[in-house]
Amino acid sequence: MPMRSAEQYTVALQGFSEFERGALASFFRLAAQRSPSYVQVERVDRSDFVIADADQPRSCQSVLSAGRAQDTVFVGARAPQGAMAWLPRPIEPVRIVRELDSLVEQRNSSPGELAAVLGAPRVDVLLDDADSGPDVLVVEPDAGERRFLQRRLRGLGYRVQLARDGDEAMACLRRRSFALVFLDIVLGPPGSLDGLRICHDLKHAPPFAGAKGTRVVIVTGLSGATDRVRGTLAGCDAYLTKPLVEVEFIDTLHRLDPTLAARAAPLR
Repeated sequence: MPMRSAEQYTVALQGFSEFERGALASFFRLAAQRSPSYVQVERVDRSDFVIADADQPRSCQSVLSAGRAQDTVFVGARAPQGAMAWLPRPIEPVRIVRELDSLVEQRNSSPGELAAVLGAPRVDVLLDDADSGPDVLVVEPDAGERRFLQRRLRGLGYRVQLARDGDEAMACLRRRSFALVFLDIVLGPPGSLDGLRICHDLKHAPPFAGAKGTRVVIVTGLSGATDRVRGTLAGCDAYLTKPLVEVEFIDTLHRLDPTLAARAAPLR
């Protein structure tokens, strides 16, 4: 399928109600400044990717007959055979974009990917083994968000540990130290351990005195000024909002991890 640019891709919708189609179209317009961004088109055969209603047999069959299963995010009760990406209802545009980002990453992955992200030439580049980089912890209750960050960070040479909630995160932090910790603020129902408390304890509580070198990045859907102030008071080193903007994400990693650029080494 033809690409419009390195940062912008075309997406066709297959099936869905008018309300669902309108919600997705509005989200794509609002997220036009992120990278990668997605532009809706009408024709499946002219699109880079497809979002298909898995609950409509005709929509699924149309995608499968066109040989587009590997380029499609299916949304519905269950995924058809051969699906590379699937999400259950209700439709959550942020999660769909995360799955599209993963498909983009799979399509574009190559030995030169890290160097390209860092601004180096794509040719004559050797990546270090992904198991040799710094240890990072991703604390995120949403499975799709966890998977996205895991793939993105592994692609940049990090060793990634995952935690679903505050209790799992604290258990990980007591067992070992991490160079970076990525924390959502909301990690469970009201009253449960949240990301701000974990950040505060990691930065200030005696049990974690050995983790003073750990840098904490809040990654959350809470974008208000008050939320950012709360993150600063908790001691976070960076505050990023969802959906992540690629440039901000990479700039933050550069600022907090001086070893990042060194992991793209010219071939000798």
